[in-house]
Order: sequence, then structure tokens, then C-alpha cells
Amino acid sequence: MEQFNGREKLMQALHRAFSPAAALLVAAFAFVGTAGAAGFAPTGSLGGGGRYGAAAALLPNGTVLVAGGFDATSVADAEIYDPTSGTFAPTANDLSAARGFATATLLGNGKVLIAGGGAYDGTGALAAADLYTPSAGTFAPTGSMKAARNGATATLLNNGKVLIAGGISADGSTRLASAELYDPSTGTFTFTSGAMHAARDLAVAALLPNGTVLICGGGDGSGVSLNSSEIYNPTTDTFTTSGTMVARRDDATATLLSNGKVLIVGGIDNDVPIGSAEIYDPSTGKFTASQSSITPRHFHTATLLPDGTVLIVGGVDSNTNVNTLADAQIYNPATDTFTAAGSMATARYYHTATLLQNGQLLVAGGYNDSGVVDTAEIYGGALPDEIFANGFESP
Repeated sequence: MEQFNGREKLMQALHRAFSPAAALLVAAFAFVGTAGAAGFAPTGSLGGGGRYGAAAALLPNGTVLVAGGFDATSVADAEIYDPTSGTFAPTANDLSAARGFATATLLGNGKVLIAGGGAYDGTGALAAADLYTPSAGTFAPTGSMKAARNGATATLLNNGKVLIAGGISADGSTRLASAELYDPSTGTFTFTSGAMHAARDLAVAALLPNGTVLICGGGDGSGVSLNSSEIYNPTTDTFTTSGTMVARRDDATATLLSNGKVLIVGGIDNDVPIGSAEIYDPSTGKFTASQSSITPRHFHTATLLPDGTVLIVGGVDSNTNVNTLADAQIYNPATDTFTAAGSMATARYYHTATLLQNGQLLVAGGYNDSGVVDTAEIYGGALPDEIFANGFESP
């Protein structure tokens, strides 16, 4: 309540000192900053009975692409979510190959790269890649990856290329240390000059402020998760080792914070879900434990919100993928604390979470103790339209 009163006083001061428009601007940011009070609200459902393990990306026009995944088998179709109508509609055509757990990367040209992934039965990985063109509403194959991989990381670099690293190979068991670059100008993949120092799948990756990429954690197939990290340098096209994580973890999340550090949350190690978090500092190359904890979980999502906090949604807190979670937690970097942020109507993991242009979060599909989830929910409040009436531009 004190925080709200502080915002209210600031609004009143701006109103007296400047103009009604200035006060309205602060009101909008106060609204976004307290969006958690709005919690989750239902929106339109996915078609075809739902999907989990899908790839998702926010498109330049504000709609959301949700592609592939699994239902009772591998899925090749895709849908577009329209925030204006709150509905999903099928794309004009399908992916070139059915797949789940593929990567999705919005490129600088506005297209979306869907790469790799695996089959429903987990027996193999794919090398196939597709480009989705929003203006045409269609997918088309692009060059294939040098190595088939499932459970890889994908990071858009500042030079416009995409780094795809690690994963499980086509044999369904071998973890990969190799990495490759996708070049949108040629539509081709090439191996990086050097491989990672550790083979890993289900690792996490984050683009750092200096243009390098942090890759950490993951699994090597032994059952014990990794606690190593490395840095990819696009200039040298090589990987170098970095600090050791506080905890071994795979199936975790990594989120670049507004202060340039990286928040790592949850995951699993040796079949035990993790309730801790840690922060990577690029200036020192070291990880430090968060002083706050969260309900143990893996297969959750973590999204940086417009106010600089991170929203952790769903997941599962067992190694047998039962007892799916519906709750959400907010991490505040300023206080290094997690706080409750409401609960979804439907518990889920393997879902997608996409930040919309209006500041809300779309959570779609997933899986839970009852099976495949076809519902979607919206978290938080949007910026009020009135803020743009006096010359302010939408973010």
C-alpha cells in the first residue's frame, strides 16, 4: 500500500507541476507496475485440442505465432493469436515437418526461424528448419542445420545471425557440444569455429549486453545436471569457460535483467526439482545465490516484464511430471525476492509464454496431470488507451 501511495503522491505532484497529460503518463506506469493485481484472465483457446512443447514468437504486427508441439503425436500445424480479438486462427500452411521442442527466433527481417526439435516418441531429432513470413502467413523450408538437434538453445546475435547450440542428436541419446550459426542473408547454417566445452541439452542461454552469449547448465545424459557455464564470442566465433553455477540444473530458465545480469530460476538435478535461483554477473563472470526461494519447479517459463521484474509461471514440482503447478511468482531484482503473483485457472507446464506489445503476457497450451491443455490465459493489465491521446506513443 505504501508503494501505491508513493505513486499516487508522485502523480499529484506532476499534475500540479506540469500537466494532466504528465499525470496520466505516470498513472499508466503505475498501472503496469501493479499489473499483478489483475492476475490471470481467460482468453481464446487453441484449436485442435491444444498442444504442448510448441514454439512461439511475438510477430512485428503484435500477433503471436504458436507452432508445432505435441498432442497425441507430433504436430506440424500452427496458429496465430490476435490480442485484439482474443482468438487463435490457423496459419495458411504447416511446418515442413511435425516437431515439438523446436526453437523459435524472430529475425531482424521480421520472419521467424523454427529449427530442430524432435518426434513425439523421443526417438530422434530433426535438422529441418522453416521460415515463417508474417506478410504471407506461410511457412517455407530454409537450409537444414548441420546437425539434427532437439532441446537446443537459440539466440539472436547482434549481427543478425542465430546461434543454435547443444541439444540431443538424432539417435535420441547423445548430447551435443557442437553449435552452429544461421545466416538469414543466405538461408544457410554453418558450424561455429569451436564447439562448446561441454555437451549439453536443455541448457539455458542469454544474450549479454556486450553481445556475447551465456550458456549454462543442462544435462549430459548421466542423470546429474551440469553446473558449468561458457561464453560464446561472435567476434572470435569461439566458446570460453566462465564461472561455476551455485547449483547444478537443467530444465531451468534464464532471463536477462534490466541491470545486465542474468537470473537463473528452478530446474531439476538428479531427478530432484529445484526451488532456488541464482544471478550471473557478466562483469565478474560469477554466479551468486538469490536470497529468496521459489516453489521447486521445472518446465516453467520466465518472462521479463516492462517494469523490470520477472514473472515465473507454472511448471511441475516432481520428477515424474505430476503435481503440475498453476501458481505464478514475481522476482524483483531490486529486492532479490520472489512474491506470489496469483494463479492460473489451469495448471500447466511445457506451455508457451509470450510478452505482448501492450505489456500483457499470453500463456498458451501446455500439459498437466489431466493431459494436453488447449486453454490460454492473459496475465496483467495493458497500457490504457487514454495515455496516447496527447501525443505519447505506444511502446
